Amino acid sequence: MKASCLVISKELQTNSREEEKNSLVQKTSNSLEIVYNYNDTLEEFEYSLNELCGNSSFFYKMKKRGSAYFLSFISVVVILFALISSSLYEDIVKKVIFESPFPWSSNDTISILFVLLFFFGLILMPSILDGEGSEFKESLKAWINKDIRVLKRLKVALNSLDKKYKIKIYNIDLLEENHWMWRLVMPIVINHFSYIEIYVRNDLKKRTQKRVKALGCLSSDIKTTNGVDKPFLNYELFFSQKEETLYSLMQLSSTKIIGKDEQDIYISLELFEYCGRNFYDQKSEKNQLISGFQNFVNRCFDDFKLLNQHKSNQIFFQKWVKIEELEDERRRLSYYLRNHIEECLEYFDNPISLLILYYYVKDIVLDEKRTIAILEKLIDSIKRKQQYDLINNYWFKIAGEMFDSNDLDSFILTNNSIYRKLSIETLNSLIFLFERNGKFEQALLIAKYLYEINPNKYSIDISSLYERLGEFDKAYNSLVYNAKDNAKPNDVEVRYYQRKSWIVVSQRKEENKEEGKEALGKLYELLFSHKEFNEPLWLWHYYNIKANYEEWDENFDLAINNYLKCLSIPALGAFEYGATFVNTSIAYRLNYIKSKDKNIELISKSIELGFIGIKLKESVGDRDEMPVVLHNQCLNILYKLAYFEDKKLLDSAMLLVLKAYEILSETKSKKRLGMILTELILLKAIKNEPYLKELEELEKHWINMYNYEKTQAYSIYSLYEGKNIVKRVEWLTI
Repeated sequence: MKASCLVISKELQTNSREEEKNSLVQKTSNSLEIVYNYNDTLEEFEYSLNELCGNSSFFYKMKKRGSAYFLSFISVVVILFALISSSLYEDIVKKVIFESPFPWSSNDTISILFVLLFFFGLILMPSILDGEGSEFKESLKAWINKDIRVLKRLKVALNSLDKKYKIKIYNIDLLEENHWMWRLVMPIVINHFSYIEIYVRNDLKKRTQKRVKALGCLSSDIKTTNGVDKPFLNYELFFSQKEETLYSLMQLSSTKIIGKDEQDIYISLELFEYCGRNFYDQKSEKNQLISGFQNFVNRCFDDFKLLNQHKSNQIFFQKWVKIEELEDERRRLSYYLRNHIEECLEYFDNPISLLILYYYVKDIVLDEKRTIAILEKLIDSIKRKQQYDLINNYWFKIAGEMFDSNDLDSFILTNNSIYRKLSIETLNSLIFLFERNGKFEQALLIAKYLYEINPNKYSIDISSLYERLGEFDKAYNSLVYNAKDNAKPNDVEVRYYQRKSWIVVSQRKEENKEEGKEALGKLYELLFSHKEFNEPLWLWHYYNIKANYEEWDENFDLAINNYLKCLSIPALGAFEYGATFVNTSIAYRLNYIKSKDKNIELISKSIELGFIGIKLKESVGDRDEMPVVLHNQCLNILYKLAYFEDKKLLDSAMLLVLKAYEILSETKSKKRLGMILTELILLKAIKNEPYLKELEELEKHWINMYNYEKTQAYSIYSLYEGKNIVKRVEWLTI
């Protein structure tokens, strides 16, 4: 009797085996279920089957031992007979050769018969073994061949079951044809039972059908459904070794790395396949994953029910799936990806891939430009793929909210903000994406941040965003269009007017003041009379020079406003932002000097901004302007120390001025040397240290100082002389 077989796909989770430690054979009143795991052995299968078929485990063990002992006994008997025959044969031959003639006795007759019997038995043995249907042959084979012995025992166990039992077999579709399940178990099952259901992976159903046909199955059909709508809780039991590795890699290629508070854990199939082909050791056969990625993904959807999908590129784990920590593997993968960022940026196109890549490398990349490159491609990919919800779900966890570029305190808090490091093109994309997510206020802040680059363009963006917020008056008033049809100026022309206006204001040359302002006005016309995007550095120079002229005219609030515009210009570096903080601190100091009430908040703000400027300047290794930066901060502190004692500030100022003096000595520069010597004298006087050497050096250098620097030196020295901290010096007192 042959069985009818039904090959069923997408229903692997209907099995009843919960864990690997459970028996791989389960029996109900009318069915037998076999659930295979790649760690299961033939011995375990036989043991489980015998337990279910009514044989106790003790009897099963005794039967196995008895079979082994019996086989050993027969082997010993055969060997003994061979030894006896050999001995008898030896005795007869000796008599024939050495004792002839000799009396023939009955014992000799028995000996020769015994030897002849054993001899003819050996001659006839091949014929006996070749005889079809020979019970002797089968018994002998059973003694010699382990598979046959097992096969006989399996037949006995399975034949004890009713042939009408429904047999359900799971997870044998990945096994090779020479595996014991296909070689020993399946032929017996097909020949004894009338109906078999084989539950397989969807992509292997046809191969399985061919195999059961080859084993002589009476009929075979394939059943493919939409699957059973319930969680597949013991899916790991069904994994092969390769599938286990792929599953671990799939977890590593997920947004699990972002944090535990994720609503959905998304998968990057790009990262999954990239790491499978590159990350694992390809020299080891166990870890070779050069193919099978898509098959495994399909199985995770169809067979294991691990994955679901929102959109074409948003695949995520089901809620009930167990996600392992895999800390060691994550750490190794982090460093691997860190070393291949540029390759990954070329390979990845899915926003989820780039998002996961960023989280893997963000804390271990030394060059921040590499992580910014990931974020810029992420934003571009989100925009192109129209997966706008990723901005709302993930972007603000990465970059936080956009800062207010018109607020100085906001800049202080966000001087390391990611928004300050993104390109203008990327920021334009963020305006669009924020708008799509209804983040109108965030988009508005970026548009205002970019406004100075191209007022005509961004006034329209700002107006549109105000309109979406329902603020129609602001939307109307924000519209600006002043551009002429002039071509964008070339860099040489812009730099000419920058330099001309700067030389005048930096030295406060009164005789050239109007000429300098005229050059500044010409620079304004060049920058704001065309429709193109201005270079950020052009705008920074313009507003910085404009602020200096306002300082010259003692319009300190206007100067600070222009410095704030310098800080609001995007795509600049720490060098420019650092200089702006230093200049802003000077404006606060000058405002403090001119104020009658000597508001401590002004000079405190000046010192605070000065330290930020120094930090930014030091971050780029600037030594050219550093003496000027250090001297200005020292001067800020001296104006505060004139009215408020602060030992910590005093020590900081001394370190600053000594460092400035050291740099000038190394570079052999005279720029601001007079002010640095003046500050060093005053600080030593406050600390009651001798300063005669510095005073003599200052006197020698006095003739080389221009009037604006001398005025600064007069002012601060006179302040401390009036407080009897330093002695009066005629040439250093107004």
